[in-house]
Amino acid sequence: MGPVSVIPLDDRALLATYQVDPRLAQHVRGYWTLRVEAPPARLRVIPDGQVDLVFDVLAGKAMLGGPRDTPLEVVHEHPTELLGVTLLPGSAPAMLGVSAAALPSNWSPLEGVVGAAASVLGQRVQAASTTSVRLGVLEAFLLGRLCTRDERVERAVGAIVDTSGQIGMAELGRGARASSRHLTRLFHEWVGLSPKRFARIVRVQAALRRLSERPAPDLARLASELGFADQAHLTREVQALAGAAPRSLAETFKGKADSFKA
Repeated sequence: MGPVSVIPLDDRALLATYQVDPRLAQHVRGYWTLRVEAPPARLRVIPDGQVDLVFDVLAGKAMLGGPRDTPLEVVHEHPTELLGVTLLPGSAPAMLGVSAAALPSNWSPLEGVVGAAASVLGQRVQAASTTSVRLGVLEAFLLGRLCTRDERVERAVGAIVDTSGQIGMAELGRGARASSRHLTRLFHEWVGLSPKRFARIVRVQAALRRLSERPAPDLARLASELGFADQAHLTREVQALAGAAPRSLAETFKGKADSFKA
C-alpha cells in the first residue's frame, strides 16, 4: 500500500498519507505517517474535531488524542516515526466503545480506553517490517471493532461539513430529526464537542483551506463568503481556535495537510 501523498512539513519532518479500506470509509478519514529524522521539529496541531490513534513505531507505544478545541504545538526532540489513524467525527464511540466526551484531548495511552489490546497492537505495529504491513495490522484491528454510528449525529456532522459550518442549530436539528437539546447531548457523546463548537472548528478549517490557495482570496471577501460578520470576526475566530493570524497560518500550511493537523 503506497502513500497517496508525501508532504514535507519543513526541512525536518515528512508527512505521508494513505488510502483507507472502503469497508472503513464511514469511520476512518485516513492513515498517515510522520517521520522526523533531523530533530528538533516543531509542529502545530489545529483543532479539527477528529480523533487520532497514534503509534510510536520506534517505541512500540499506542496513543490516543481526543477531539481538541484549542491549538497545540508539539516539539519532537528526537528521531521520530509515527503511524496515525484519523477517525471521522462521530466514529470514536463506534470504534472504541467509549463516549467521545471521555476521551482525553492530549495524547494519552490507548490502553486506558481499549485495555490490554492496545499494548498487543502497539507491539505488532512495531514488529511489522513495512508501512504496508503495519497498515494491514491496524485495519484488521479496526475492522474487528466496527460498529454502527448514530444516524442523527451522522446527518448533523455531514450537514455541518457540507455547509462549512454555516448552518443554524435549529435547521441542524430539523435535518437530524432531533431537538437542539437532544442533539447537543448526542454530539457530546459521539463527537466530544457541542454542535456549535464543532461548526466553529469546521468554519475555521474551511477558511484556512481557502487562504492556503494561490492566489489567496481577499480576507474581507472570504469572511463574507463563510458567514463571518466581517474580516475582524474571521481573524478573531482563527486566532482563538488556531492560535495565530490567518495569513501566517495559511502560509505555514500551504500545500500541506488539508486538516491542518501537522
